[in-house]
Amino acid sequence: MKRKIVLAALFLFLLGIFSHTETTALGASNQTYKDINSNFWASTSILELTKKGYISGYADGTFKPNQYATRAEAASVLARSLEIPLDSNFVLKAKDVPASHPYYKEIRKLAELGIVQNNESFRPEEPLTRAQIAKMIALTYNVKVDSINKTTFKDYPKNFWAKDYIESLADVGIIKGTTSTTFSPNKNVTRAQMSELVYRGIDFKKKINSYQLAYDYLSKHYISTVNTAAGWTNEVVNLVNEERKKAGLPALKQDLALNQLAIIKAQDMIQRKYFDHYSPYYGYPWDMATLFDYEFTRFGENIGRNFKRPKDVVNAWMASKEHRDNILKDSYTYIGVGIKADANGNYYWVQLFSSK
Repeated sequence: MKRKIVLAALFLFLLGIFSHTETTALGASNQTYKDINSNFWASTSILELTKKGYISGYADGTFKPNQYATRAEAASVLARSLEIPLDSNFVLKAKDVPASHPYYKEIRKLAELGIVQNNESFRPEEPLTRAQIAKMIALTYNVKVDSINKTTFKDYPKNFWAKDYIESLADVGIIKGTTSTTFSPNKNVTRAQMSELVYRGIDFKKKINSYQLAYDYLSKHYISTVNTAAGWTNEVVNLVNEERKKAGLPALKQDLALNQLAIIKAQDMIQRKYFDHYSPYYGYPWDMATLFDYEFTRFGENIGRNFKRPKDVVNAWMASKEHRDNILKDSYTYIGVGIKADANGNYYWVQLFSSK
């Protein structure tokens, strides 16, 4: 990877689950159920999944929330929640899931994706356990699974096959224990519990896709990267592009992934109490970019702190040759901005540039 780095030398200190008897129509629905009212603990998740067409109830108008979910039902709701085509030429090996099975396509799709094993037996009508659904949810929604977790439970051995899946999901709040110290991995999952877990998994994936969460490969944990200053971010980008326009240069395109990196850097400076291009934890800016899987050919960074307005920090950057050179570098094509305040209300500003 070619890395021509232009960094500022001057720091700115001024600064429907279905069973065989269920209805099977997909699509948006306003379905309500006789056995679920608004006070039911999982009503939101059940009704939202129903509305999306991922799940449905029975012909008698019930949902049967306390009935145990089967492996086939779980495969059905997870596959449908991905909103991808289910048709495929993939060969499903499971002899107990014939092509006539109501969830054949969904099970086949999960086997194709590696979410369930493509074995000769799937056991579609068996009840689903808490350990089994933990693994299925982690793989469906691409939760990073590792062995370094803050959450642990005492009711399974250290070499338990689903340990890392369970604890990684617990760390991000998708799954919880049955008590503060136990998980009950072999306990069966009800239809209501399954709906709630799928709903949380979908919400987790949305946060990843909207750059509100990032997996830190050093700490082995997810970190929050919510942009709490989106208006200021846009203003900084606009001000920079005004300066580039004056210089006869093309506008930089705001990159949401680069925004996320800038937020991580701003948070890191606050957390580790430093103000420098070099992070004592992540290293140089391009090291951090590589760590978080950001691809680039050129990379640069401006930082500032204690400024109260976007205009002030951009003016200060433009008044410094090194910072101005970054802003006006013709080879850069993308920009990202992160702004975070410390406990005393002092703002840290990070401006990242890249070419791809």
